[in-house]
Amino acid sequence: MKKSSKESSKQEKFVAARRNPDGTLKEFKSNTGKVYDYEQALEAVENGMIENALPFTGRDGARHIRGINDGDESTNLSNLKEF
Repeated sequence: MKKSSKESSKQEKFVAARRNPDGTLKEFKSNTGKVYDYEQALEAVENGMIENALPFTGRDGARHIRGINDGDESTNLSNLKEF
């Protein structure tokens, strides 16, 4: 079922991130200014609240967040600006 433009306009986007010393993402900031820690972000992504991210199960068996694989570098979560 396709989302209406009204529904998708309610979705947030991740626009910035904070990283751990090892470079892994630990917090995300949305276009509304809300800051999510990783677990909150994963829950929001799994609930369809975030437009530019998808949940997946990694080789380690844990749930993770990744960007939309659409060929657009701006949707790669690794390219989010720091905040």
